[in-house]
Amino acid sequence: MQKYISFFFICLTITFFSCSSDSGKTDKVVETKDTIPAKENFAKGQLIESVANLFESSQSYALYLPATYSIEKTYPVMYIFDAHGTGKLPVSMYKNLAEKYGYILVGSNNSKNGTPWDQTQIIANNLFSDSQQRLSINTNRIYVLGFSGGARVANALCMANGSIAGAICCGAAAPAANSKDPRSNYTFLGICGNQDFNYIEMRKYDMVDLAGRPVKHAFIEFDGKHEWPKEEVMDEAFLWNELGAMRKDPKSKNEAFVKENIARYSSQIKNAQQKNNLFEVYNLVRRTINFFDGLTDLKEYYDIYQPLKENAEVDKQLKKEEEIWKKEEELKAYYTEGFQSKNIDWWKQEVNSINKKIKSTGSDQVLMYKRILDYLSLVAYLQTTNTMKQQNFPAAKMFCQIYLTVDPTNNEAHYLNATIMATEGKDKETITSLNECVKNGFDDIARIENDNTFVKIKESTEFKEVLKTIVEN
Repeated sequence: MQKYISFFFICLTITFFSCSSDSGKTDKVVETKDTIPAKENFAKGQLIESVANLFESSQSYALYLPATYSIEKTYPVMYIFDAHGTGKLPVSMYKNLAEKYGYILVGSNNSKNGTPWDQTQIIANNLFSDSQQRLSINTNRIYVLGFSGGARVANALCMANGSIAGAICCGAAAPAANSKDPRSNYTFLGICGNQDFNYIEMRKYDMVDLAGRPVKHAFIEFDGKHEWPKEEVMDEAFLWNELGAMRKDPKSKNEAFVKENIARYSSQIKNAQQKNNLFEVYNLVRRTINFFDGLTDLKEYYDIYQPLKENAEVDKQLKKEEEIWKKEEELKAYYTEGFQSKNIDWWKQEVNSINKKIKSTGSDQVLMYKRILDYLSLVAYLQTTNTMKQQNFPAAKMFCQIYLTVDPTNNEAHYLNATIMATEGKDKETITSLNECVKNGFDDIARIENDNTFVKIKESTEFKEVLKTIVEN
């Protein structure tokens, strides 16, 4: 069992960091002025799932151009890096924001977890070069956005590339590669679900790692797990970019826009004050100052913020947060060891205990235990897939049972269980698991149709019913 745990840590490092090589400062790949070749007329106002890269035909990207797009103008661009290389997913999620703020969205279909950093750089270079040759991009308004391993890629690219104005990192923060000469003239916005297993990392990156650097930064928390933020949350990121651009170029400042948006923040602060939630007020005012610094008179916000910095209740909450972080890290280490030595009955008891604590403990503790379950779901997934690759199906079966115990509504857990059952020749159990998979939101019909693990049952009535259910849903 020890070798599987060791292999897990190797793969966990890959998943969290994409790679750990220190590549130093990357070559500058984004042009500092608009390209000369004539721009192409792509379809506007609709998602283009795959645009073949002119520099490397095996690479592509998803594209969205706002309906107002014209090759006679230039537009800010958001380069997006998904952890699984599915560019169309975030592009489709945020195309309404592209319309609202007038952005071009370019989502890589090739950069994904597990790709070595040198290859990731090549993918990014090709992506930048191709899009800037073919699209009408404002090269002073280039941003990178990523989720999970894609966030680590985005952050690394931004830290090393002087032509990128800012990075928006969701669900992860530490860069995929350490730059020997990281710059500071960019903006950083972290976004993370309060149930995300990387929540502590994100909070510390904002509060500690960037605290001593002249990087304009802020952090947004939302109710959710390790996932792409919903559109209403990502709206804050586009706002952050717009305000940052105005701060950088005062001539572009839109007084009405600033006034309208700071009014929304003021309303949130007043609601928190009415509830006498001082810690929430502290965080909201801090974020408001970070967002609107240099764009309007912030005296009223500093008048609220300065006393709260010395407030005993706020200090107590900050210390409590640190205690929770410490306990959470200890629990992660404890349960990671459990994958090496504990059986499924032990895991069932522990998960049952965690769920009881979620229902009975205070709000901060509840979120911590939810993050623990989110973390265990990831570890169980990695353990299951890694042992399957080694064709050690008895071990994979055990880890998959832990996966299902920890995260029973995760369709990937049911899918992996179905493949294990199919490998063992258990047709009835395979169909049952596939039905559970679909019941819990699985809709990738191409994956299931092309999976040779199910070749034995593909002509069965039961298997065809599974496919039919996917289509009908």
